[in-house]
Order: sequence, then C-alpha cells, then structure tokens
Amino acid sequence: MKLFAKYSRINVVATVIIFLIACIAFYFTLHYVLMSQIDQDLKIEQREIETFVKEHNRLPENISVKDQLIRYQPIQKNLTPRFTTRFVKEHDGDGGGEKFRQLAFSTKVGQQWYQATVSKSLEATENLTQSILIIAFITILVILLVTFLINRIVLKRIWKPFYQSLDAVKDFKVGETAALQLSPSAINEFQLMNQTLEKITRQAKLDYLSLKTFSENASHEIQTPLAVIRSKLDLILQDESLTQKQSEALQAAYNSLQKLTRLNQSLLLLAKIENNQFETLQSVDLKSMLQEKVTDFNELWQTENISLHADLLPAVVSMNKDLAEILINNLLSNATRHNYNGGEISISLTKNFLEIANTSTQSMLIETMLYRRFLKPIHQSDSNGLGLSIIKQICDTSGFSIQYSFNQNKHRFVISFNAAKSYRDESKVNPIK
Repeated sequence: MKLFAKYSRINVVATVIIFLIACIAFYFTLHYVLMSQIDQDLKIEQREIETFVKEHNRLPENISVKDQLIRYQPIQKNLTPRFTTRFVKEHDGDGGGEKFRQLAFSTKVGQQWYQATVSKSLEATENLTQSILIIAFITILVILLVTFLINRIVLKRIWKPFYQSLDAVKDFKVGETAALQLSPSAINEFQLMNQTLEKITRQAKLDYLSLKTFSENASHEIQTPLAVIRSKLDLILQDESLTQKQSEALQAAYNSLQKLTRLNQSLLLLAKIENNQFETLQSVDLKSMLQEKVTDFNELWQTENISLHADLLPAVVSMNKDLAEILINNLLSNATRHNYNGGEISISLTKNFLEIANTSTQSMLIETMLYRRFLKPIHQSDSNGLGLSIIKQICDTSGFSIQYSFNQNKHRFVISFNAAKSYRDESKVNPIK
C-alpha cells in the first residue's frame, strides 16, 4: 500500500469517527437545550395557572389546540410537579398521534385539590432538530469531501520531490558513468534524504569502480602466468619417464588450470561487457547464427543422444555481433551441460523472442538467485558459475529481457527482443523521470 493511500485511509477513518462523535454529542446537546426551553415554557404556564387560581378562586378553562393541551382532574392530595414525555393519539382514532412534553402539578381551589396537566407538542422541536441534523450532516460530508480533495492535492505536491527522487534511484545504475542527480527540495527532510542518497550512491560508485578496476587488472595480469604454467605442464606431461601417479597428479593440476583459465576469460568478458566495450551495433541474423551453432553442437548432441526440436523463423536484431555469438553459445552450452543422456533440447525463434528449453535432472531453479555469479549446481564441478551471469549481462546491455520458467519437466529461457526498442527509445526521450 502506498504511503499516500495509507495516510488518506487513516485520515478519512479518523475524521469520520470524530465527526460521528461530534454529531452524537451535538444531537444530545441540541435535544437537551430545546427540551430545557420547552420545560421553561411549561413552568411559565404553571405560574400563570396558579396566579389565575389565586385571583379568581377557580380553574381556567381547558385548552385543546394543535400544539398545546391543558387538562384538570380532581385528586385527593397535593402532588410533586413532574415532567414527562408522552405520545397522545388523535381523537378520530386513526392511529396517528403526536409526542407531547407534559408538566403535571397540583393546585388547590377552595378545599379541593386538582391536578393540572400542561402539554406542549414536540413536533416543531423534532422537526427543527431533524433539520439541523440534516444540515449538519450535509455540512460534514462537504467538509470531508473538501478536506479529502485538499489533502490529495496538497499531499501530492508535497510528496512530489520524494517520488521524483525515488524514480531517479530506481533508474540509477552503479555501473553507469553519470552520477545520481536529485532535484533540490524546499522541504528539509526531503533535502536531507536527497543529500544522503547522493552521498551513498557516490560512495557505491567509487567502491564499484575500485573493485572493477582491481578485477580487470587482476584478470589481465594473471593471463601471462597462466599461459606459462600451461605450457610448462604440457611439456612435463609429454615426459615418458613419469609414473602413473605423477601423470594423474599433473593431469589434475592441468584440469584445474584449465578451469582457472576459463574463469579468468569469463571475468574479463563480464568486465568488457560492463565497460561497454562492445559498442558496435549491427543487424544480426539470428536464424543463420543459430543454424551455424546448431551444426557445431550437433556432433556433441549425437554423442549424448540428445534430440533437437528447432522451429526457427527469420529474426534480425540490432546488437553487437560478438555478443550475439557469445549469447547463443552460452545458451546452447548451458542447455547441453545441464541435460542428460537421451534428453531433449527445444529451440524456438521468432522476430520477437528466442526460447531455449532443455530437459534436466534438476528441479525448478530459484529465479532470484539464478543469475548470481559463481552460482552452480553441486554436481557441475567443471562449471565456473558465470554462464548465466554473462547471458543476463548481455541481455541487459542489449536492452533485451530474459525470463526463466520450469514446466513440462523442462527449464525454459525466453529472451524478448521487443524490450530493446522500448529501452533505447525511452533512454533518448526520458532518461530520468
């Protein structure tokens, strides 16, 4: 959930609860005030009746009008005045009626006590209360709506620098030359965040460049000693005076040297790709290139009884030709290395994507860890764990997307070419949002 949505939800819920409590409190307060006013009017009527009895020594006439009723009835003794609220039916007996507020008190005429009941209709009071509540409810709804709109507009503007910085950080790549540039903000917290992000990314770029330089230099410098060691081992292995045990030990050393050489070459290749040293782009006919590579691998597949199913349609992409050959070679090598005797490899090529699938004794792989360097199956001791890393780096550099899936007992890698065009177009039009 987005921060703005979270805040808006909490704000709306809190505001609604507060307004509901305020409405309830307002209703009871208004009801109390209006009832108190009616009670005061009833007390005034009581005083007028008592004054009339004192002056005339008789009861006033009964009154029966729409909003007021006055009734008298004889009683045996003096009663304490009391207020009540009652529902009085109409005289015609149609089931209708009104609520009245009543004051019952006793008054004495001569030697006889009478109970006087003064009733006032609550219809006008209830209508007034309902009208006020409706107006208050509508006002609250308007306030809620206006507050929500204002918050949405204001908060959107306030948080705009944050989302701009977030987009810039998303587009930032530590391997690129350009440094992270964030727009200044008038909000202190956002400005501090931007400064911290710029500082962290600068340090990350420096660390990355230092590590990359070290890797490149180490890989370059190690090539000559490796070549010397390999040539010396070749000479020693040709010595016929070696015992069986010595030959096996030297052969193991030679195999390890070969693995180290391949690892060094792979690291150099990754460094070159990351440094954009394969900048020359040209139209590459993937169908013809795949047909050539299939011919190269065909003898190995026949030896291991691996069957091939190929569906190749014409496909021309704009990329570096050397990278295209490395990409296809690594994909086919990966599908072959992780296959089994009597297995199957499927290749499908269209103008939009390339899919290579292979059977394997391995179950589904974890995609989030798939392209990590030096990640390799336990049983593949001859693998340096860089094949998929190189494939991913070539796809990223060429603007392709790669997806992995496992279905029908096959590992599938799908490379989409359409991402290349959109990637290059967006980088020209809108490099950083």
